[in-house]
Amino acid sequence: MDLIIFSCRARLASFFRQKKLQRVLLLALGIVGSAFYAWLFSFLLQKAHLGGINPSVQQVLQYANLFLLAIIILRGFFPAYIPKVNIIQRIYPVRALQKFWIEFVVELVSPFYFILVNFLILLFLMSPEYTFLHLLQSLLVMFTAHVTLRSLQVFVERRMRWLSMNFLSAAVLAGGFVALQARVPMFTASDEWLYLIVHLASLGFLIAANFFVELAAAEPKRREVSYSSNARRSLGWRLFKNHKLAKQMILFGLVFKGFFLAVDAFSAYKTGTHIFDKNVVMWIFVGPMIIYSYVFNNAWGFYKNLWLSIERSSGNYVDFVKASLLPLRVPLLMDAVLTALYVTFFNHANALFIVALYIGSVLLLTPFGIIISIISPKAIKGGLFSFEAKSSYFYNFLGIAIYAMLFLPLLHPVLYLIYPVLIGIMFFALVAVLKEYPTYKYKLFETLFKAEA
Repeated sequence: MDLIIFSCRARLASFFRQKKLQRVLLLALGIVGSAFYAWLFSFLLQKAHLGGINPSVQQVLQYANLFLLAIIILRGFFPAYIPKVNIIQRIYPVRALQKFWIEFVVELVSPFYFILVNFLILLFLMSPEYTFLHLLQSLLVMFTAHVTLRSLQVFVERRMRWLSMNFLSAAVLAGGFVALQARVPMFTASDEWLYLIVHLASLGFLIAANFFVELAAAEPKRREVSYSSNARRSLGWRLFKNHKLAKQMILFGLVFKGFFLAVDAFSAYKTGTHIFDKNVVMWIFVGPMIIYSYVFNNAWGFYKNLWLSIERSSGNYVDFVKASLLPLRVPLLMDAVLTALYVTFFNHANALFIVALYIGSVLLLTPFGIIISIISPKAIKGGLFSFEAKSSYFYNFLGIAIYAMLFLPLLHPVLYLIYPVLIGIMFFALVAVLKEYPTYKYKLFETLFKAEA
């Protein structure tokens, strides 16, 4: 217990050790946002109780739980991957179970979960329809989403011993969790305390499965660089293949995007309607936003030797732009092929909008990524799957906000006129930043190279 308290206090102190004012403002913004969403759901619950809207009270409560489930899991992977907390290394003489519980508890001690709990408590205080039983059930949903995220992080960051007894035990326990969820889904609101006991048992199965998954996980893969003397292979392909970290992050991002496209395709096949039509935010996954937010909003952080080579050889602006586009070619081609397959087989009705959106996003996000790689570089630290501080969170969210403006033609086709305006402004900003490059290059060198000293 002393070690858990010490670790939690150290984690709380670390949040505001640097950029204190900025982080306090972000926390305050999160609290205001949680209050707004609590008011919104309480308003929906009141309307549903009075019969003013179509969804029932139970359905609104279900939407609130699904909102928690989605935001916790998505937060771990988008707009950038957040690594699993590793407070205690495996070489330390700490029992595996003790290490598991310490890291599990410490991960919950964060501003993000404080904001979520604040949302639930405010919803409980604002809405009479949201009972104490519903509050406990939502907390269980939050814990379930957290454990699910932890398990996914283990699969992403480490190799798995698939035939070990620990993994087989985890598979059996996960099967028990799935079986209980199939009968009594946790996100479905209930007014009976008996269901809460079932949900607790289901969560217990999932936590135990997560523990055995961690035991079955091996150490992270070593970084390997393969060289090729084949002159037919382009330099863009070599930059993609030989940079293991960038390649893994890009492939993971493409799988992440493919998952949402597959869910939409399945929805269209079963019901005849697309989830993108019901939720405009989901259009984010149609464009190439992921590969930019994962890697190419910090191109020089990943390809710092390429930057240094251009800087020492010519320093010409045209060469810098060409060098920025060089490692982007292969990932962008893969992303375009994935999107083209989706449009060809599953979404003919929105083909014109998707093609215009994709071309516009490439023309918009490419200069944006070049700008951010120059003005806000991040040194790549840690191992292959540490994923810590790989790009600026602020500029990633800014890029998403700018990219979201490309959705406006869904309201009216005349709003396609905003595309050339946004793209023109972005290229103008790129020219302005390139003119100031002699000032930024010192910060680039200090961030990318002196940080290692």
